[in-house]
Amino acid sequence: MAEVLLEIKDLGIQFKTGEGTVQPIRGVNFTLKKGETLGVVGESGSGKSVTSLAVMGLLPEQNSKIVSGSIHFNNQDLTHLSEREYRKLRGNEMSMIFQEPMTSLNPVFTIGELLSEPLKQHKKMSKKERKEAIIQVLKQVGIPRAEQIINEYPHQLSGGMRQRVMISLALLCEPKLLICDEPTTALDVTIQAQILELMKQIKNEKNMSLLFITHDLGVVAEMCDRVVVMYAGEIVEVAEINELFDTPLHPYTKGLIDSLPSNNDRKSTLYSIKGQVPRPEEIGEGCAFANRCPYAFQKCIEKTPPTFSKGGHLSKCWLQESERQVVIQ
Repeated sequence: MAEVLLEIKDLGIQFKTGEGTVQPIRGVNFTLKKGETLGVVGESGSGKSVTSLAVMGLLPEQNSKIVSGSIHFNNQDLTHLSEREYRKLRGNEMSMIFQEPMTSLNPVFTIGELLSEPLKQHKKMSKKERKEAIIQVLKQVGIPRAEQIINEYPHQLSGGMRQRVMISLALLCEPKLLICDEPTTALDVTIQAQILELMKQIKNEKNMSLLFITHDLGVVAEMCDRVVVMYAGEIVEVAEINELFDTPLHPYTKGLIDSLPSNNDRKSTLYSIKGQVPRPEEIGEGCAFANRCPYAFQKCIEKTPPTFSKGGHLSKCWLQESERQVVIQ
């Protein structure tokens, strides 16, 4: 069995707002094994990106706080690290590719200057060695004219090229964990397919672990080994990729799958889940999905469901109560 690289237990995160304190992440549990690609899916507002920022130690200090649980990376509890200790990990043993490369790359620095920074911080290299390493990683991600590109600025590159630069930046120090937060959202379909294929190839070559955050189930089917489904700051289902698509257990997961366009039903109306993800302050007792769920009954409204399991397929839904074993209260 593969060794666990990342383990999140009972994670709770609070934010201070102008109207008081809210808790957008509540009791999140999952593991990521070495060499595995784990997908995290859900609508906007589900808590996917906040969870990933907590792993990277990038939550805003002034208005956020981890109030419960732990984040273990390589057998080290990250929730107790100082900022200085975190800097030794970020960009070195763990890296992150953000959603929008234009806002993530500093426009006043050249590509070469941007890519030099992690090498200066984490590797003892001469200026010549850094330049050679940067050109090599740019070529690895399929960037042509790498020798010239290092002297250009982000605005001079296309969206696909900027995203490849972001991948290069994340890969420079060959991290054990790569977190991808909607890495292909702003790209057209052709470029998206190229980027996904590239990431798959690099992940296999380097035997990295990928935490792949997206709302696109098509991307999940293409990239992931297992899937975590998040809704309103909680995990509602965890399953192997084939099992999730073949036998989804949670009504929310079923709704997401039913929302996928079907090649066989081009003339029919696309299905969508009614309503919206509730805001953190609107969540009370009962199942957070109950007011949108076509299968909800009285118990769903009155009592928060535990997580049930059958053969490792987890679901936080009262519909599973009769035939499943409770694993998390």
